[in-house]
Amino acid sequence: MMRCLLIASTILMLPLGANANPTTETKENDFLDLVDGKGNVLVQGKGVSDVNAKARAEGLKFPALGYWSPEGHCFITPAPGDCNGVFKK
Repeated sequence: MMRCLLIASTILMLPLGANANPTTETKENDFLDLVDGKGNVLVQGKGVSDVNAKARAEGLKFPALGYWSPEGHCFITPAPGDCNGVFKK
């Protein structure tokens, strides 16, 4: 009985991990698909922190769906350039 309860609770918790805030950049083509998604909003800033601050100011939903920059530096601190993030309205 305990084993079934443990398995059931684990299965219910798995989708929560999928909603975690991204910590690496999304591949370019996958990111472009997110940008084109219905109800998604593109936010640009200097690094992830700036992107998140702008998204919060716009009242967008967290966590971000993904981040991407051509140079691959969204998660470098201090950010040397622009970063893009996609959020739900």
